[in-house]
Amino acid sequence: MSMRALATGFVTLIAGTLLAGPLRAATPWTETLTQQALNSGFLTRLPAPVSVAFALAKADEGTEVRQLLTKAGHRVRTFNVSVANHADVVVFDINAQTGATVAYLVTPDGRLRKAVSYQAGGAAEELTAADAQAGLAREAHFWSARARQGSAPQAH
Repeated sequence: MSMRALATGFVTLIAGTLLAGPLRAATPWTETLTQQALNSGFLTRLPAPVSVAFALAKADEGTEVRQLLTKAGHRVRTFNVSVANHADVVVFDINAQTGATVAYLVTPDGRLRKAVSYQAGGAAEELTAADAQAGLAREAHFWSARARQGSAPQAH
């Protein structure tokens, strides 16, 4: 092997290591928030229609979750982690004035599994993946920023 090829390989190895380091160290927003919720989130239950629609544990009773909550005006957002199965993560976007709610069941790395919408007290209607993607992207952006801030105080 020529000295030039060896030097090029060595530089490529170092550059690859330096560039890949921060990428591997990056934690998905869902992982960070799941840990926050489990450590200090409110213990509550998801609404039964959402638990049933997502086929979660104790669906008819409402799944027990640890919840992070934020409120700004009429908008309430919650990040929920199932107590029984930490891989079940549900993000809610609620209009407290109208009762319109969208809930997203996501994977531990933040990918959409299923989404439903409903009015307070009404039946949950499944959204298509295409219909849910824009809303989930907004929620992911919001919660990613929250995860980067660390553990912020919860609004009540």
